[in-house]
Amino acid sequence: MNPNDTAILLAVYNPNTVWLEELLSSLNSQSQPGLHLFVRNDASTTIEQQELEELLRRHITAFPYTLNRNPRNLGSNGTFEALVRDCGEDCRYVAFCDQDDVWLPDKLKNSLELLTNSPLSPALVCTDVRVIDGNGRVLAPDIEHHRRRHVFLRGEGLAEQFFFRNFVIGCTTVMERTRVLQYLPFPSGVVHDHYLAFRAACDGALDYLAEPQLLYRVYGGNQTGVMKNVRTKQDYYRERIAVFARRTETFAQFAPELPELPEIRAWCTARERNYHREKGSFGELRRLHTLNPSTTLFELYALRLPDPLFRIAIWAVQKRLI
Repeated sequence: MNPNDTAILLAVYNPNTVWLEELLSSLNSQSQPGLHLFVRNDASTTIEQQELEELLRRHITAFPYTLNRNPRNLGSNGTFEALVRDCGEDCRYVAFCDQDDVWLPDKLKNSLELLTNSPLSPALVCTDVRVIDGNGRVLAPDIEHHRRRHVFLRGEGLAEQFFFRNFVIGCTTVMERTRVLQYLPFPSGVVHDHYLAFRAACDGALDYLAEPQLLYRVYGGNQTGVMKNVRTKQDYYRERIAVFARRTETFAQFAPELPELPEIRAWCTARERNYHREKGSFGELRRLHTLNPSTTLFELYALRLPDPLFRIAIWAVQKRLI
């Protein structure tokens, strides 16, 4: 590998500086040579650019870094898109990074070995994670013990899976930069890591490391979570049913010939009709239940509960009681 041919892409927005320092120290301790850290401040309001520069100067001493600032808040998609363009042609590989995790020393080395040597010739690789809380206490030895329905998959032909779930943890993703450039721009309405995983699955195989490679911090400010922002039936429709329908049409642009697409669209329509309690919608959605059994079962019955009971059902899902 050539010097500095692997770019770590770090988006920063109103960070917890203690956690950010822990992250930067862990990046500085990576065993993989040839690194360059690219950081973009997404117009933070709680940290000055000079303070961020000082943190980088103190903690990143083993390889170069480049710091830029967005003139306005772009969100994670816009910031990571800019970071991919920042790192330039000298960087062959890109590794996406969140501001609140801690990388284990061989994280990048192991990921790059898998990307370059896996017999699957993967378009994207990711890894499992050890889950910690805001104080660094271990909550789970891996993601599957924290999210019961999180199951990693490897191989080809996985594109259909990403309509319903994303098992690729974005902060563990490593890809060739030229491939990521082909997928730009990141579309609105789909988180960048979910979109990258889908496009990579359309193009080839995915692979993953079962051994956790970083400490994944779970706390109230995470961008994604179980039933995030859902309390009422209207919330559920907006965050789950409508978002899924929009994501389906976004993904359909890149895989119009996917054999499963007509049935996935039919499931979208059935969910919409069931939410509005249209005649025949219960049977229509039940007929399509094999596409996503747990979600279908939840919607068939929970959406017919009185509002107070529905809120209890949502609370139980958020607490992982059901």
